[in-house]
Amino acid sequence: MYTSAVMASCPLCSDRAGKRYCPAKGVQICAVCCGTLREVEIDCPSSCIHLKASRSYAAEKQIPDPQLAAKIHKFDKKFLHDFSPILDAVSKSVVEERLTSPWLVDRDVIEVYKCLHTTMKTLASGIYYESLPDGPVRISLFRRLKALLDERMQPDPSADHGVLKVSEALDVLDFLTFVAQMNSSVRPRSRGYLDWLSTMSGMPAAPEHSSGLILP
Repeated sequence: MYTSAVMASCPLCSDRAGKRYCPAKGVQICAVCCGTLREVEIDCPSSCIHLKASRSYAAEKQIPDPQLAAKIHKFDKKFLHDFSPILDAVSKSVVEERLTSPWLVDRDVIEVYKCLHTTMKTLASGIYYESLPDGPVRISLFRRLKALLDERMQPDPSADHGVLKVSEALDVLDFLTFVAQMNSSVRPRSRGYLDWLSTMSGMPAAPEHSSGLILP
């Protein structure tokens, strides 16, 4: 006797068969919901095989700001050599912040970089004020990175690095923003850049957590 198993419907749409296991939901969902809700309404863990596959799609890539792309000629081998200590320090700080703030996403980091850039520009103009980002998650990262930049901009005879100038800090933030945009996607909950940073730094990614999306 032949029998046919009835595949459960996707719990997100209730229309199509659930064929893909979603680690964020712990259930089988359909390919359409996976593709449309991924990193939009579903907070996908970095280990998801479907998320990893999607990051190779050119259409998913974020387009860098034109004004940053115009400065790409400045970011040559000499720039990377001269500023590798501060670039590594900032990258490590971002990864460390992610470990204490698992809800941090690429857009948060990019916005913090931009706010730090705006803040540094006021320092160069002589009329200083902090351009704080919105939300406690972003503000926490802003404070951490601002403290790091402030430390590198102060003379320290015992340090193994030179004093970071304001103009150099602006270039560093431009480069970091450009790299973040190049390694992220257009999806609001993308963590492609954060995962890339974790890989490059050799540090673990944030612990996986479940999405806040409520299943019907």
